[in-house]
Amino acid sequence: MNLKIALVAGAMALGVAGCMTPMTSAPTPAPMAVTTAAEFVPTAVSSNLLEIESSQLALQRARNPEVRRFARQMIRDHNLATRRMAAVLRRSGLPMPQPTMIPRHQQMLASLQTATDFDSAYMDLQVMAHQEAVALFSSYASNGDVPPLAAFARQTLPNLQMHLQHAQSIAGGGRGM
Repeated sequence: MNLKIALVAGAMALGVAGCMTPMTSAPTPAPMAVTTAAEFVPTAVSSNLLEIESSQLALQRARNPEVRRFARQMIRDHNLATRRMAAVLRRSGLPMPQPTMIPRHQQMLASLQTATDFDSAYMDLQVMAHQEAVALFSSYASNGDVPPLAAFARQTLPNLQMHLQHAQSIAGGGRGM
């Protein structure tokens, strides 16, 4: 895991509000491995919720058809990931937390809601959110304390990596969106 991803994982695990904004990528907290379901589940739920809610907003406000297609895919894929995680938690005898966002994700969504260049802001948020999700899922997949949940993280990781690459491609190629 490279240092940037490790630092982002630390920020996610700590739920640090304000350590990054959607337009920056310089996290400040020390890296922290996510190894317990108590750390992983609420952050993963929050991450999925951020993806879904920001993408619903994109369907209302995005102008670029490619951005809108990406948003539809995020809604579909992250709703599916949420359902799959809930099933794993049920089978493991663990509770599914209420769908709430950690403060940092709330701030990211609030920032997006007031963005003037919505398409670019949305894609920047998607890149950052997926970098964080990849770091979170990678950490738990490697070190998780609940084997079926770690397996879920391993199975979900390739899709998150694909989302990240797709988001980076749109964000990098669409600077005049």
